[in-house]
Amino acid sequence: MVSMQTKIACVAGLVVFGCLNTICSKIQFTMVVEGFDGTPKNFEKPFFATFTMFVAMTVVLFYHLAGVGRPKKSDNQQTLLDEPKISEFKAFMLISVPATFDLLATGLMLWGLLLMSASIYQMLRGSMIIFSSLIRTFVFGKVLTKFEWCGVLICVGGITAVGASTILNQGFQQPGKQVSVAESYLGIFLVIIAQVLQAGQMVVEEKLLKDVKLPPLQIVGYEGLWGLLEFMVVFPVLQALPGSDNGHFEDYKESFYMVYNSWDLKMLILVYLFSCSTMNISSVMVTYAFNAIHRTMLEATRTSAIWIVGLTVHYYVSSTIAFGEKWLPFSWMEAMGFVLLLVGQATYGQVIRWPCFSGYDEK
Repeated sequence: MVSMQTKIACVAGLVVFGCLNTICSKIQFTMVVEGFDGTPKNFEKPFFATFTMFVAMTVVLFYHLAGVGRPKKSDNQQTLLDEPKISEFKAFMLISVPATFDLLATGLMLWGLLLMSASIYQMLRGSMIIFSSLIRTFVFGKVLTKFEWCGVLICVGGITAVGASTILNQGFQQPGKQVSVAESYLGIFLVIIAQVLQAGQMVVEEKLLKDVKLPPLQIVGYEGLWGLLEFMVVFPVLQALPGSDNGHFEDYKESFYMVYNSWDLKMLILVYLFSCSTMNISSVMVTYAFNAIHRTMLEATRTSAIWIVGLTVHYYVSSTIAFGEKWLPFSWMEAMGFVLLLVGQATYGQVIRWPCFSGYDEK
């Protein structure tokens, strides 16, 4: 039995550090640091930020080794069902598949974050429930109930409203980087495609890792370790591809140079590493102490908190801060989209039970 104090700490950790993750990423992209040519420029390095995420996930492996989050069982409680059906080495190799999905999805998401506000970014991430449902239905043949389809359709309406608010607000001055309509479309497209990949990651984890009976923190740590190994290939590929970053798609050499020469950037990345690893631990503990439905509701709380922080920074701290958010003429559509996403997720997760539907699980 998990104590009430532990439950409160887990929930607070997931919400607070989950918000801090997104805010740190947005701040990082707005920081001005001297590049190779001596010219100050924004640290817009989405794949380097993805690399730091995998570093944070690898750190979780040390928490696992220290015994954090391991269920305590007496010998007479141990059953054959708890024993792994495959070797730990094979389990480690299988984890490379979702790690690859995660790498691609996170890189695209953070690229999209460059072109939109943190709240819009977080809301668009709610579309993952749509794609995971479609993949389970059309690829693996799972039959969704009517209330689940209703939840998916409500989420579609929410994502549409959020995307529309981004486009319609383009004509108005906003804090931070100014982007064109075409760049806004690109940002939305990148985040949505990233959700397709993350939905695929979830389904792959469900299918491939069902026999992997490793502790959750160990799985997170192994996924982080795989991400670091894959970046030994990803960084040279990004360097070889043509682009706008010193002639490269992303100049990873300059990324390390900029981090080395900026104390503020180093401190921000250290905060992110602590925040991301703590959020992963809190996430595992929330799943253990509650269930997936509560996790969905907490993600919604995280989204609203990010928006509130952005508005507060703009109106009560300084309107010139780049990661602040301004209430614009079509922001009401963003708010409506958030409500629809919340209702859709709650409908899908059976938190809201409509009398016109049947097939709900017995409590």
